[in-house]
Amino acid sequence: MTQKSGRPLPVRPEWTSQRAFIVSSVAAAVGLGNLWRFPYMVGENGGGTFILCYALCILAVGLPLFTLETTAGSLTDRGPVGVFRRINMHYGSWLGWLVVAVPVVMMSYYAVVTGWTLGYLVDSFRGDLRPFGDFTSGFSSVWYFLAVGLLVFLVLRRGTGSIEILSKALMPALVAMVALLAIYSQTLSGSVEAMAFYFSFDLALFLDPQTWRMAAGQAFFSLGVGTGVLITYGSYIPRNVNILTSAAAVAATNSAISLTVGIAVFSIIYTFGIAPDTGSQLSFTAFPQVFGELPSGRILAPFFFGSLFVAAFSSCYSLLAVATAPLRYELALSENTAALIATGATVALGIPSALSFTPVDLSISGRPFLEWADQIISSGVVVVVGFSGAALIAWKLPRRAMVEEMTSGWWQAGPLRLLPYGAIVLGRYLPAASLMVMAVTAIL
Repeated sequence: MTQKSGRPLPVRPEWTSQRAFIVSSVAAAVGLGNLWRFPYMVGENGGGTFILCYALCILAVGLPLFTLETTAGSLTDRGPVGVFRRINMHYGSWLGWLVVAVPVVMMSYYAVVTGWTLGYLVDSFRGDLRPFGDFTSGFSSVWYFLAVGLLVFLVLRRGTGSIEILSKALMPALVAMVALLAIYSQTLSGSVEAMAFYFSFDLALFLDPQTWRMAAGQAFFSLGVGTGVLITYGSYIPRNVNILTSAAAVAATNSAISLTVGIAVFSIIYTFGIAPDTGSQLSFTAFPQVFGELPSGRILAPFFFGSLFVAAFSSCYSLLAVATAPLRYELALSENTAALIATGATVALGIPSALSFTPVDLSISGRPFLEWADQIISSGVVVVVGFSGAALIAWKLPRRAMVEEMTSGWWQAGPLRLLPYGAIVLGRYLPAASLMVMAVTAIL
């Protein structure tokens, strides 16, 4: 990584090219949000109706806010703490540290699911793909969670350069595996019924605020909005990167992978009689089932679960990089110390989620603690933080400077043509309107 030129701020690392930024941003966005969370959200929230709401949220909200957060990081050369401190010298740092805390809390349960992918990878090499209930009958969720925490700590010690290298090498393999599995799934007997559910439409669900809240949460979760990842990655952008086109590329790739994964998962579950609303274990119920039935499943399973683990793990260290960056640049801590604090906090907070799928069966109101935490954080806190942060960025950072940082007067993507000012306008007014609607519907 090279040093930015012409800026009087302290030296920070930098992506080597626009392609490196896009690939690394895709690696941060694409992971369990696509392969684990998207299918179970679709299954629990109305199939095709939820997908339509999700697509609209990506286009109308996710993409503009992605652009705003990335631009804020690039404009200030700072992570979340530095960005919001520039907005308000007295109270901005508190908001910045709150944003930094979000991915740490999110990682506390995300790393548990990542541990499942590691466990199934180990089992696939052993030729013993067990049903999810058998896999979690003991305390394997806890042990694999702790293993993931250790691996993330070791990778974080190497800094941002390792993220870029791993992303370039492993993302193509993941995309290829997802595409092949989706193609194969269409040969299964349940594919017709699955597609009927996947492309269904229910007007009552479409008009239900709960559907939109979940769809917005999934859009934010999958793109990294409201987690500080985009601000942090934006602070590493060199001058020659077009943020608008980069944001479009990341959003399009991320959404395409989510939709492709969904096609595969629902074809599998309808073939083997699994309920769509199974919950957070949906993908981990479907995938072992299909590989157990395939004649070549024992050969293909390690490749698939290896790719799934890579996707999950890349998102893990991307999320915690948001926490380690301000610890290093704001508090002047060493890489080792920053990595130890971030991973230590994650492990401590993640124990209850890890115990959700063990003999302890830790739950709240009959729902596994992990799912409860996911609903509260990813479909609640992240949406509120994302909207609030975008509003402050759009209102308080210089509009002309942000437009120049986006490096494009006009941006065209297919039939859509947007001015950079459009993202700023949406950032200013959409959050307030959306939060008001959410508050009214919650009261009613």
